[in-house]
Amino acid sequence: MATATLTPAGVGIRNVLIATDFSRCSTAALHLGLQLAHAYHATADIVFVLPNDPYLLAGPEAYVTAREAARRDLEELKRELQRDHPELAPKGCHLFLLDGDVPDAILNFARQKEIDLIVLGTHGRGGLRKALMGSVAERVFRHSPVPVLTIGPAACCSRPGEPQQILVAADFTAASRCAVRYAATLAREHHAQLTLLHVLDPGHLQHLPDRAAIERGMKTRLAELLEGENEGIPCSIRIAVGRVSRSILEAAKEEQADLLVMGVHSSSGVFDRLTLPHAYEIVREAPCPVLTLRESTFIANPDRPELSTLKASEDE
Repeated sequence: MATATLTPAGVGIRNVLIATDFSRCSTAALHLGLQLAHAYHATADIVFVLPNDPYLLAGPEAYVTAREAARRDLEELKRELQRDHPELAPKGCHLFLLDGDVPDAILNFARQKEIDLIVLGTHGRGGLRKALMGSVAERVFRHSPVPVLTIGPAACCSRPGEPQQILVAADFTAASRCAVRYAATLAREHHAQLTLLHVLDPGHLQHLPDRAAIERGMKTRLAELLEGENEGIPCSIRIAVGRVSRSILEAAKEEQADLLVMGVHSSSGVFDRLTLPHAYEIVREAPCPVLTLRESTFIANPDRPELSTLKASEDE
């Protein structure tokens, strides 16, 4: 599996996977993914997955009809790209029609094609339907061995591919440490302001005698996360008290963030989605694109071994 590599020059992205379903959110993801591919001189692989499940009862004829319609949509998209994005050489942009379970197809394609970054949109569905059926975006970012950039329906891409305000949600987990390092490298590369945010649970503070001391301690720990990573970039540290997802979303708005970076945990099924909803809630409501990294995201840098994290296991 390829990885987006941290190098002294910045983040090395060679192959970008852009998932589309021709919706408004995936169109925004398509434009952002193409701009990133152009900026990094990377190959862009655009993927549409035709799900099998809706056609199991409808029969093979309905599936064939849907596949032909998807093929026509991709051909139209190809013509639009040739017209609107002449900077993408023919060998730099490819379109693929896949079928099967959508998240699995995306992740399998990413592994086979040695993708460095996955870009996709999410429709922002919530409630019981999302909890039981899951979200394509969430299943991708919770199991992807490479960073995933997600565009929600509320996201504004004011500086596509050129973030100037980067917010990192830090909670001291392995995934969070990986997110801080990656975000710091992006901030250095784009000369951006970097803000580290940690959210404290008000329930944990109400019985403590010195809340100010706790907040000072958290700021010290956040500063330690940045040690060695913040040279040459403007950084600030922010402590919030409240509900995790709401506090992160409010901070993103107040900081006018162009990019929100956070570490995420793997999901093992529906019960994780019912009890640990923070990541998807943030992704679907964020005012900017969200870059997620798992605790097992592999970011290799032979020149700086301390930046390397555990490689994702082959069975995920």
